[in-house]
Amino acid sequence: MRTLIAGLSLITVVAALTTSADAAKRRYRNRCDAYCQTYPSATPRQLKNARAYERGEYWEQDPNAHPVGSPGWWYLKERDKGAGLLKFAPP
Repeated sequence: MRTLIAGLSLITVVAALTTSADAAKRRYRNRCDAYCQTYPSATPRQLKNARAYERGEYWEQDPNAHPVGSPGWWYLKERDKGAGLLKFAPP
């Protein structure tokens, strides 16, 4: 009898763990959009800033807050280099 109860308990625990892991994967898959697929190594903060830059909303002015290679990241890298500032310098 103890063996039967232990076996059923083990099956119940394994089934519960498998179900919760599958649910977590499904939830993440639903939240993953084009930005998440384009920049798979980006943090949530970086993805948020990439979306905001594309939409014209407020976004952080820090290159580290954008996924590497995104349009916002390139914009900030060009700005940090001082591109375009030399043509306005006095002679």
